[in-house]
Amino acid sequence: MIPPTGLAVMIKYLAANIVRIVAALFLTCGAALAQTTPDAAPAGTQNTAKLTTVLMAIPAGTPWFSLRLGLACLLDNAVTRATGGRDPQDLPPYTAAFKTELERAGFKAVADDDLFNREETGAADYQVAAVITDAHIVACASRGGLLSGNKLGDARGTGSMKVDWQVYSPLRKEVVARVSTNGTVEVEKTVPDGMTQLVVGAFASNVRELTANAEFRNAMNAKPLATNDVLLAGQPSKIALLGSQKAVKRPVADAVGSVVTLQTGSGSGSGVLLSDDGYVLTNAHVVGDEKEIRVRWSDGIEKVAQVIRVAKARDVALVKTDPRDRPPLPILRGPVSPGQRVYAIGSPRGAAFQSTVSSGVVSASRTIEGMRFIQSDVSVSPGSSGGALPDESGSLLGITEGGFDNEGKPAGLNIFIPIGDAMDFLNLEQN
Repeated sequence: MIPPTGLAVMIKYLAANIVRIVAALFLTCGAALAQTTPDAAPAGTQNTAKLTTVLMAIPAGTPWFSLRLGLACLLDNAVTRATGGRDPQDLPPYTAAFKTELERAGFKAVADDDLFNREETGAADYQVAAVITDAHIVACASRGGLLSGNKLGDARGTGSMKVDWQVYSPLRKEVVARVSTNGTVEVEKTVPDGMTQLVVGAFASNVRELTANAEFRNAMNAKPLATNDVLLAGQPSKIALLGSQKAVKRPVADAVGSVVTLQTGSGSGSGVLLSDDGYVLTNAHVVGDEKEIRVRWSDGIEKVAQVIRVAKARDVALVKTDPRDRPPLPILRGPVSPGQRVYAIGSPRGAAFQSTVSSGVVSASRTIEGMRFIQSDVSVSPGSSGGALPDESGSLLGITEGGFDNEGKPAGLNIFIPIGDAMDFLNLEQN
């Protein structure tokens, strides 16, 4: 039995052991996969899609990949069985097929994984996840060698696959389409790396079925959703931030007193005081589904706060508590400049490191999944979420969203939600 694992690892294992399996057996076939005629492009295609997840979720013990050898290829020489879990698959073989088939059908696909170049090439209107619920791949493989003229791993065969698809809108924060497809593939003559091609070919057949599905086509042909569309849908009444217009600039060292630690039953984050009457801004993912949380001020005093408003689409939330006569930070809406000095104030790792201040510069203004962000090299860590990003005058430019690492090491790639966007999504106005 072959160890059940990802496609790439499994194929390498089979290919590496063909000689051992077949002993002196060999095949005598060779040709290329046939190309299908591209479908006509649908009219009015506007949205883009990106394959972000492929999971193998086949019932435990199911023999989903069979390797056969010999002149007739009648008997299974090696079988891969499903684990029964939801096993993530290596994306590259699947993303290439996904992009090819979508573009063949006239749709726009994105395959770039560079997070910070997403304005042009990496951002997509929809993220697509594929769950493989059934598969039966039978590969008749070559052991390679001079007599056969084939290389190790060349194969022919047949395959079938079932896939459940979910199409997710990052801007709406919801799944907009769910589609189930069935696909088959047949490779009549031995092709290079045929074992991989059989699996990917069965997957590509499912992608073609997806592009023909009415629900998917309606989503792809719909008018692209803009940030303003999210803002206007069900917009709540305005909340006035008492005293925010009169808030005075002050040194960053003094601004620390207006940044708090927020504690919930599942963790902690940070928040920043926006008004004289106790409105505190933070991330939606910090408050979660809580209705009440605890606020810890820089001097260690704790108070209860009520969650007033949450905008999950922008990952921002508003809570209200006793301000204890603390002054709010002045708000500075508008663009930022690369190289501009900024500071991050928050509680990385929780209350033990409350009121941590780090400094850096604005690296760029970014648009990621249709949302604006400030990129900076200023240091943040888990627990900093929702904390303040002020400039040198203590004026609030934005709040911490998160950071990215490079193989587990800090990369200086951190993003912050502009204060203007946070206020717009929560429908806040200065007073």
